[in-house]
Amino acid sequence: MSDLVIGLALVAALAIGPASPDLPENPCDLIDRVDLAVVGQLVVQPGRRVPGKMEVGPGSICVFQTGPEFGEIIVGVPPRAQRRGAKYLEARDAYFRAYPGSGRPVAGVGQDAWLGGGTSLTVLIRDDEYFSLTTQHYQPESGELLAKIAKFVLSKK
Repeated sequence: MSDLVIGLALVAALAIGPASPDLPENPCDLIDRVDLAVVGQLVVQPGRRVPGKMEVGPGSICVFQTGPEFGEIIVGVPPRAQRRGAKYLEARDAYFRAYPGSGRPVAGVGQDAWLGGGTSLTVLIRDDEYFSLTTQHYQPESGELLAKIAKFVLSKK
């Protein structure tokens, strides 16, 4: 996994605020391989929980290997102690300032959602609950795929 992808996933994960019991501690519990395969119409290997660059321990990222088109799909659910809605908004606004034109709001997904770099979707569910979804490889339809996965995750809440 490239440093850029890990970095984007970590930034998106850290932007995600404290969650209620609705978000799992284990990011691999947010969506399972079978649902991800059906929703994304992809071949998906079982997810594996990994630590982010600055983490020690079980990790706040789950990596699902898919085919060569998207590579890995990375699910980020930050530790509860790091989740705050204000952090989500700070990260979103900082990204939009730092990379003008690279990020865009995504309507109709959660309370607020934004796509960064065409490959990383961060979704505020409500208040301090948010998560991120990232494709390893950019494809023109990456944002649409991530929004579809996020909507499925939200439909289960």
